[in-house]
Amino acid sequence: MKLSRTLLLLLATMAVGLAGESALAAPVAKGALASDSAANQAVLDYIRAEMRERRIPGLQIVVIRHHKVVLSKALGLANLQHKVPVGEHTVFSINSATKAITGVAIMQLVDQGKLALDAPVSRYLDGLPAAWQAVTLAQLLNHTSGIPDILNEEGDLPPGGVDAAWKSALAAPVAFAPGQRFSYNQTNYLLLGKIIDRLSGEPFLDFIRRKQFDVVGMPGSSFGDTGDIIMDKANSYRFRGSVLRNVVEEFPPAMRTGAGMNTTATELGKWIVALQQGRLLTPASLAAMWTPSRFADGGPAPWAMGWPAIRRGAGVQRAVAGNGGGRSAFYVYPEDDLAVIILTNLAGGRPDQLIDTVAGFYVPALRHERR
Repeated sequence: MKLSRTLLLLLATMAVGLAGESALAAPVAKGALASDSAANQAVLDYIRAEMRERRIPGLQIVVIRHHKVVLSKALGLANLQHKVPVGEHTVFSINSATKAITGVAIMQLVDQGKLALDAPVSRYLDGLPAAWQAVTLAQLLNHTSGIPDILNEEGDLPPGGVDAAWKSALAAPVAFAPGQRFSYNQTNYLLLGKIIDRLSGEPFLDFIRRKQFDVVGMPGSSFGDTGDIIMDKANSYRFRGSVLRNVVEEFPPAMRTGAGMNTTATELGKWIVALQQGRLLTPASLAAMWTPSRFADGGPAPWAMGWPAIRRGAGVQRAVAGNGGGRSAFYVYPEDDLAVIILTNLAGGRPDQLIDTVAGFYVPALRHERR
């Protein structure tokens, strides 16, 4: 059904903050600088305008400076059908940004001495094709493995599901020699999940819950898709032309290392602070995880270990990111001690395009580094 005039008016009203707006659970840091307060107001004005322009139904934003929350806000509607506003406990799907959480899990196993990033995958998994065996864990994490993708060209599982797709991938030729090129690939993270299962001695989801969610305090975070009952979950939407549709997502359990996490901006903020404070990883492992990768010829590759590397090069302020589904994103600017999280319920809303601008209100130098 096409959007009615009433629904468009409702979307615009919610986006500009005239209704359904609340602060998130994480307290804003006491003694925040006056400049932060001015930046916060400018950011909210900017975000409300972008929500209206992009027709984003609902959104959460959290900004962290010097390990403290300086802005936390919920805007708009989590459910258009029932006019449910976004609140502090509203949960959003982060899609492929889940890979950053998997990156942390792998680095935790590095800290435990159970694996090495430069080790071949064949050290940890048996029965792989000969062409796969020299691929390193780092190349799985940064998508330079050359291994065939388990998904088809449309980004879907072929008929027969995960099992059939896995058999097909095992029989397919590699796309290129390891480390030669970048190719975003879900098979990489399927393999990482198998390694985590084996080396941790427990299923991937249990390991994430025990070693990350429980440590940080993330009771609202979980894994699942449209077929699961997830409390406080925001509906997911997508525009097809002028038609707004519900999004139906399927993340089979074996592939939830690459997508399928649901969380709040507040809990993601706590997770990022825990990383910065050394509560999840040693400083050496955190630095390694966020260091941009290089191809075999020494040239810069676009990802770090599970995190896209937004900027590279001497003298350039860099960011590492989680980015998923065209609707949820978080950036960490390590040298600027700044992080920005924006979660939305509109596929194609592209909050990643907003984050550098938001960051620039707090660190003016970042305004000159926008993509």
